[in-house]
Amino acid sequence: MTGQEPWGRLPAEHRAAYLVDVTRAYLQLGDLAGAGRTLVEADRIAAAEVRWRPAGRRVLAEVYRDGPALAGVARLAAAAGVATGTATVGVAR
Repeated sequence: MTGQEPWGRLPAEHRAAYLVDVTRAYLQLGDLAGAGRTLVEADRIAAAEVRWRPAGRRVLAEVYRDGPALAGVARLAAAAGVATGTATVGVAR
């Protein structure tokens, strides 16, 4: 679905927000690896959607907290301040 031409026509922020929602679905299914890969892809497309928007930060904190993080998730959590507990705007503890 995301490799098709109409996907690329969407603004980057919309694509990343969609992937944050997909990440949440992976979490609900218990697929932490899928959640991590999708979240890293969302960050690659539009980092602010993951690092600064409350929904993205909540999902990032959950993926980071719930399992053995993929290297990309650990780097992303550190960059967003989620791994260290700094800059926690919008992250429920």
